[in-house]
Amino acid sequence: LLDLLEFLGGRVREVPALFVATARPELFDHRPGWGGGLPTYSALTLDCLSDGDARQMASGLLPDPAPEVVERLGEAAGGNPLFIEELASSLAEGTTDRTQALPTSLKGIIAARIDALPERERRVVLDASVVGKVFWRGALEALGGAEGLDDALDRLEARDFLRRLPSFHVEGDAEFMFRHIALPEVAYSTIPRSTRRQRHAIVAQLVQDTMGDRQVDAAAVIAHHWQEAGEHERAVPYLLEAAQHAGRGWAKWEAAALYAQALELVPEDDVALRRRVRMQRAVAQQAVWHVALGDVDRSSAPEQRG
Repeated sequence: LLDLLEFLGGRVREVPALFVATARPELFDHRPGWGGGLPTYSALTLDCLSDGDARQMASGLLPDPAPEVVERLGEAAGGNPLFIEELASSLAEGTTDRTQALPTSLKGIIAARIDALPERERRVVLDASVVGKVFWRGALEALGGAEGLDDALDRLEARDFLRRLPSFHVEGDAEFMFRHIALPEVAYSTIPRSTRRQRHAIVAQLVQDTMGDRQVDAAAVIAHHWQEAGEHERAVPYLLEAAQHAGRGWAKWEAAALYAQALELVPEDDVALRRRVRMQRAVAQQAVWHVALGDVDRSSAPEQRG
């Protein structure tokens, strides 16, 4: 995706277009030069909310914005708008007692909200966290059954845990997304490792069966779930397929990373496969540098197989 944005930003000139990307500062640890070579590139740094803005946001979110609660919430949040949203939801749901000391950990607030859910809704949240930030109903049914599923999804949407998406990747199946990435991260961390592996295996097999002839489009997803299921031999072919697909689309950074990931899973005694993967990774890395130096015009270059 980063390569695509950079490519479009450098090529789209004859029509009015605005490309917006959000990222944490850690992005530049991995891609220090990203975006810097584009003639119209601008970077905006978002600082924490001021005390006044934090109190105003808290007042708008709380059903009963008593001044002392608003003040304490603003102090506890430290200018983090996501923290304010989650803590306001926790106070509104009664998960956090406003008469006691307010929690200072965002993950602690989210974990308390998840623990307070009715059993069926909590199971849906945990199952969905295995699938990812974006998930679909069929995967949840495969993991936890159909009974009470639709009602649980409706209630979780009303509680602002998730949102129903207007489009879908799996034809005819409803698709959802967690409201923010911290929700699935916290939920996933509470699942025992053995249970995670079992559920990842179910999701991997389901995606394979569902995608059919379009498995190449979901190869990275399938590989991820087989890898997390501990099935490394089944993950490697999909990692290589995903890397080749990324390379053909000139996402060479992604291709190189996928080859490196595959190499970590190939057994040491499989000398031939390790040699082939190392060569493919080297080709992708070399292409990255050629593109970065401007030696290759991706809009006119022939399709590559590395």
